[in-house]
Amino acid sequence: MGDFHKGNRFPGLPEELVRHIRLHRYIDGLTRTSEFFQNSRKRLDPELRHARSILVDVFYDHFLAIYWEHFSDISLKLFSDSVYAGLEDCYDLLSPGLQRQLPHMVQHNWLLSYRKPATVHRVLVRLEQRLGGKVALVQGFEQLELYHEQLKNDFFAFMWEVSEKVSHWKHLY
Repeated sequence: MGDFHKGNRFPGLPEELVRHIRLHRYIDGLTRTSEFFQNSRKRLDPELRHARSILVDVFYDHFLAIYWEHFSDISLKLFSDSVYAGLEDCYDLLSPGLQRQLPHMVQHNWLLSYRKPATVHRVLVRLEQRLGGKVALVQGFEQLELYHEQLKNDFFAFMWEVSEKVSHWKHLY
C-alpha cells in the first residue's frame, strides 16, 4: 500500500495501516543510503542508468521471497495470506489502483510467486509499461543472472542492516 498511497496525509486510515505505510517508506528510504544497496546498483550495467535502482529493488524482492525463512519465523505462505486478508479487510480504504490490483495479487499470490525468475521478468515488463517505456527495465533482467551471487550477498548484508534499523524504528512509532 505504501507504493499506492500518495502524500504524507492519511485521513480516515487506521493508525495500524499508517504505521505499515510509514515503515514501507522508511525501508524505501534506507535504500538511498545503504552501502549494500548502492553496491548492487553499481554492479549493474551503467547503460541502464536510472533503471538500476528499480531493478535492484525488484531483485531484492525476489531474494526476499527465496530466503524468507532467514528473516521470519512464519512461512512466506502464511505471511502472504495474512497480508492479502488484511488488504481485503480494509478494501474500501485502498487507493483505486490497489483495489484493481488486489484480486490479481491474491489470485496469483504475488508475494510467493516472486521466488520465480519468470515472475521477476513479468514484474519488470509491467513496471516498464506503467512507466510508459521511459525506463528500460526488461533489458536489465539478464543482470539478475549475470550478477546473481554478488547481488544475493549484497541483499543479505542489506537485510541485516535494515533489520537492525527497523527494530529501532519500531520503538519510535
